[in-house]
Amino acid sequence: MSFPFRVVNFVLQLLTAVLEVVALGLLIRILSTHCVLGEEYGISVWMYTFILPAAACQSVVLVIFRLCCTTVGLDPIAMTFNFASGILCLGSALTLLVSMFEHCGNEFAFIFYISSAFGVIAGVLHLLNACVCNVYIPLGEWSYLKPSKRARRKDLKNPRRRS
Repeated sequence: MSFPFRVVNFVLQLLTAVLEVVALGLLIRILSTHCVLGEEYGISVWMYTFILPAAACQSVVLVIFRLCCTTVGLDPIAMTFNFASGILCLGSALTLLVSMFEHCGNEFAFIFYISSAFGVIAGVLHLLNACVCNVYIPLGEWSYLKPSKRARRKDLKNPRRRS
C-alpha cells in the first residue's frame, strides 16, 4: 500500500483553513478592542489584518475545490501558494505574538495570543503541506512547472526530433 499523500494533503489543507478562519474570527474581535482603537498596537495588528484574510480565503476556496476534484492542491501552483502563505502567516502571526509580550494586560490579551497562535500553527501547516506537495507531486504535474521541461520530455520520447 502506498503512502496516502492525497488524504494527508487534504487533511492538512482542511486543518489550515479551519485554523485560519478561527484566527480571522478572533482577529475581527481584536479590531474593536480599546488597545487597537487607541493605537497602542498598530502595525503588528494591521499587518496581520492584511495578510490573514487573503490566505484564509484562498485556503477555503482550495478546500472547496479539493472536494470537487481530487487532483487540485497537488500541483506547482498549490505548492507555491502553500509556501508563500506559510511564510506570510508565520511572519505576521509571530510579529503579533512578539508584540503581545508587552501587552497592557487587559481582558482581551488572551484573544491576541490565541489568534496569533492559530496563525503560527496555520503557517507551519502551510509549509508542511508545501513539503508534502513537493515530495509527492504527480510526475505529470512537474511539466507544468516550467514549459521547457515539457519540450525536453517530448524530445526524450521521440529521439528523431533531436537534431
